[in-house]
Amino acid sequence: MRSIHLALAATLAALPAAAQTPAACDAPKQTTTLPAVIPIDFWSNHIYVKVCANGRTLDFILDTGAGATYIDMSNARAAGIKLGQTFSVGGAGAGQIGGAQMDGQSLTIAGTSITQPITAALDLSALPAHEGHRMDGILGADFIARNVIAIDYAKRELRLYDRPSFTYSGSGTTLHVTFAQSHPHVDGEIRLANGETLKGRFVIDVGSGNGLSLAKPFVEDNKLETKIAPLMRRSGGGGVGGAIVSEFGRIPALTLGGVTLNNVVTQLVVDSGGVFAQRGSWVGNIGGDILRRFTVYFDYEAKRMILEPNETISEAFETDMSGLQTVMNDSLTTMRVDFVLPGSPAADAGLVRGDDIVSVDGVEVATRARALMRDRFRRTGEHVKFVIRRGGETKTVELVTRRLV
Repeated sequence: MRSIHLALAATLAALPAAAQTPAACDAPKQTTTLPAVIPIDFWSNHIYVKVCANGRTLDFILDTGAGATYIDMSNARAAGIKLGQTFSVGGAGAGQIGGAQMDGQSLTIAGTSITQPITAALDLSALPAHEGHRMDGILGADFIARNVIAIDYAKRELRLYDRPSFTYSGSGTTLHVTFAQSHPHVDGEIRLANGETLKGRFVIDVGSGNGLSLAKPFVEDNKLETKIAPLMRRSGGGGVGGAIVSEFGRIPALTLGGVTLNNVVTQLVVDSGGVFAQRGSWVGNIGGDILRRFTVYFDYEAKRMILEPNETISEAFETDMSGLQTVMNDSLTTMRVDFVLPGSPAADAGLVRGDDIVSVDGVEVATRARALMRDRFRRTGEHVKFVIRRGGETKTVELVTRRLV
């Protein structure tokens, strides 16, 4: 067994029409030429792409923090794929998950003739319950590096360009990218409330739903827990390897090249396990809550990333204002309370760990209710009604959101 680590608008030549719902996997496909437009599902600051594998339509998460493309192990077994040498994968959390090599397998991007080899499977079974979305696999660095790609968060589309003929002539900011273990890194600077500025190298992690996350050694070296206030401690994120304990607060500014973002919600990792506890050349992650404010171009061969602001660039950074964390069952049909932050609106409402949530504002529990909660929990003064089941009793409680950091 071996062990590996898994982090989890331009003026261009004419493009095809805006991305539509992908065709079913059994629909006839024409040969796809580049540039190509692929629809994406944007969920909790993550990007999902429909793919076809062994005749099945699957949801793969796009992740620059993954060194390769993987299929979920249960999907591999269901398709009768023979699994080979086993290995383990570590990520942001302290735990590890299992994986296995496989030979001669590939997937096709739904509605296209674009194929991508898959050489390994991972046990992703624990992730959908916390994400609230199917996660049948990961599109990683080997897929991203093949072409110039643009993630257009505003239009909900992924665009693939032929690298030799690609020319960028927009007004975006170009950043130099370096690579370590196939992960893209850029240099940046954060400014603290006391005027202090700190420079470092950040992983660009499309697979992270957070905005700015700072690694434990960087937090400790710069005594950030004493310089950022207020702070809210909770377990969050993690992905592969499990959740991680962090403090959440705000920094006045983050600068990447010529782009400056203000009052950024920031995760200070204090957990002693996982890759965020390791000392290295990078000091943190730039994730989806920052990247969604741009159309993001990746040109791995030219070692560059381009950030082109979209209409959300001026939106204020917000984080959870409820103090409530939930988890769904494996089939994403039921939801229960997993954590309640002491002194938070969720605690004031009387919610406790283990409560089964029947409905949210009259919406019966399903992924739609999870999306409704996420949106409303990022707005202050929201009155959110829950019907919960505790033991044999069903009751209604109301949570009123307020800003916690």
